Amino acid sequence: MNRRLKSISAVIVLSLIPLFLSGQKPDDTVTVKGDIFFDIESISFFKNNEYFNQLTEGYTLPGAFIRPAIAWSPSPVFEIRLGLHQQIYSGQSKAGKPEILFSSAWKITPSTVLSIGSLKGCDSHRLFDPLFDAERVYSNFNETGISLVTEKGSLFSDTWVNWENFISKGDTVREVFTAGESLNYAFPLAAEVLKISLPLQVKFKHYGGQISNYESHVLTYCDIAAGAKFILTPAGERFGSISAEYLWFGSKELTGKGDAGVISGNASWIRLHYNYRFVYLGSFLWIAKNFYSPDGNTIYSSVSDYRAGLIIPQRRIWTTAAYITLKPRGIFEFLAGFEGYYDIREKRMDNAVVLHLRFNNRINLRKR
Repeated sequence: MNRRLKSISAVIVLSLIPLFLSGQKPDDTVTVKGDIFFDIESISFFKNNEYFNQLTEGYTLPGAFIRPAIAWSPSPVFEIRLGLHQQIYSGQSKAGKPEILFSSAWKITPSTVLSIGSLKGCDSHRLFDPLFDAERVYSNFNETGISLVTEKGSLFSDTWVNWENFISKGDTVREVFTAGESLNYAFPLAAEVLKISLPLQVKFKHYGGQISNYESHVLTYCDIAAGAKFILTPAGERFGSISAEYLWFGSKELTGKGDAGVISGNASWIRLHYNYRFVYLGSFLWIAKNFYSPDGNTIYSSVSDYRAGLIIPQRRIWTTAAYITLKPRGIFEFLAGFEGYYDIREKRMDNAVVLHLRFNNRINLRKR
């Protein structure tokens, strides 16, 4: 327990660093207040995973979600939102119940926002796919808890807790929450031609609860990713940018129980990127030993999600990726993508294709 508290405390300390770096007072000098907004966000998606391996099964994910909300700002530094999140899957005989959205947000500084309640969305953490499956933007977008986000120039920091299962005294199930810190700092090395990006990501997944009478034991998973990315833009934006990136990953179950079958693991991810306007091309090499991250993309895991007890300790995955992202007049986003996963040890290729249309807009209902 003490080890877990120390680890989570370290994440909290990391989250406070951006506040000191921003060094600005709350923006309480603006007197305009009382604005009311209508927010609407939606993603319509189609994702097909052609997987034929021992670790995860293939499936198709067609559907959409919509999130309408009303927001009221009684002051320039405070806002409350109330709305609904409705998830829909194509061919589903009965749609699930809509989830209520409610949040309060305080703009602590011009670059730092504290939110409590319904959070912005799981993709806002910018986590790497092995730590947090990118597909969750379609299936598990909604998060509820607390977040502290700082965005200022080349600095990004997101500290959050997503409370996934609430328990009451005497319950027979465990409480579940995810907490983490996603930090990235970028700075130029040679004017606008070459810059470096330094990411650090820490994620905890906890299963427990002292007031619950659950039969199983406490589990706390800790996953870390850190590295460096060099971005070369030789001729401005005329020919796009080329990037080379190295990332180190570590995973550990802190209680030593290891229900997944592994206690600790590590991985290296070497990635090459090319960006030109609306086109992205990537080539990645994943080298892992006993790596397991709850909520991560199972294609990179050593632990099977459908064959009990199956563990493949050594993983070698070569990934090729191609994406097109269009934003016509800035009104909506169209994304089409392909990723191929070649398992070097098994000599087998899996792949995934995705299409989505994303819309996110805010309308001021009380224009002056």
